[in-house]
Amino acid sequence: MNPQEVKSILLFKLRYMGDVLMTTPAIRLLRQSYPKASITMIVNKGTEDVLRYNPHLDQIVTIDREMVEKKPFYKRVPYEWKVLRDLRRGHYNISVDFDSGERGAYMALLSGIGIRIGFHYSKGFRRLIFTHQVHREGVSHTVERNLLLVEKTMGLVRTDDTLELYTGPEDDRRMALWLQRHQLSGKDFVIIQPGARFSSKLWPAEKWASLIDILQKDLRLHVVVTGGQKEIKYLQTIMSGIKARVLSLVGQTTVLELAVLLKKASLFIGTDSGPMHIAAAVGTPLIALFGPTDPLVWGPWGKGHYVISRYLPCSPCKYTHCNLGKESCMEQISIEDVLNAVCQHFERPLPLQ
Repeated sequence: MNPQEVKSILLFKLRYMGDVLMTTPAIRLLRQSYPKASITMIVNKGTEDVLRYNPHLDQIVTIDREMVEKKPFYKRVPYEWKVLRDLRRGHYNISVDFDSGERGAYMALLSGIGIRIGFHYSKGFRRLIFTHQVHREGVSHTVERNLLLVEKTMGLVRTDDTLELYTGPEDDRRMALWLQRHQLSGKDFVIIQPGARFSSKLWPAEKWASLIDILQKDLRLHVVVTGGQKEIKYLQTIMSGIKARVLSLVGQTTVLELAVLLKKASLFIGTDSGPMHIAAAVGTPLIALFGPTDPLVWGPWGKGHYVISRYLPCSPCKYTHCNLGKESCMEQISIEDVLNAVCQHFERPLPLQ
């Protein structure tokens, strides 16, 4: 594909925040290879902040997932027609779908795009819609798959594969003031984000509370707990079990403010979640607790990270619900497992219990 002939590229990633972040190495590769092309990316509403200041994109288009999946037909059709009409006006030469379900494939087709790139599927209509397809062979990380998609179909060669996340000056200013007010520096504070999108990814609340007490009392580390409003009840349970005073920013930060905070922290501890990928993107070492999902596919990208996982015969699984109860893969991760990783990171002996 001659870079001089490609005027406009449309990218799709209609998934969650972490999924969007894991496309950034491929986005950068496309920009390096097509420096004069206009590059637009379509993502679900609520995930766009991780791309807001990305210098490799010219435009971000958001899709209201609730509108297209939950609203009545008579409301959905006018909305989707407007989106398609706007896309057709873009006169895109190429579309790249980083696995967005069948919606991304249909949108590329109905937008009149001639070259439609995507992963190969043996079933469904995507195998008929994509003009250029890549077979996924074996187990590989999502970042690697995204890069291979554009390398194999467009003849590109990566120069690096690091994640990218950029913040704005107002995000930096607000978090700098918060850190100053609480007298925190990057040498001595840890961010803990216990939440996850699915309940089967959660670590027991009482273990989080005990871990936080040990980190603060025995290891003399300052802990900042973060999380979203949707996780508030679970996080309140954790907070009520903590004996020592702990700083909380639960429900008080935007995605980019959290990114700034993570950039300043010495360590992040959390589950398989969007914030975990944000920590990896800003270069913060992290400890990730994995259960039903496969860290080989969804784990933190980059070096210097710790992954704690208990591989059971049933893992990885579909993880929306678990029937194992106290024998679940997340329940089997002990406080000592996490403390070992913390002490290894800070090069400290394990505290006496």
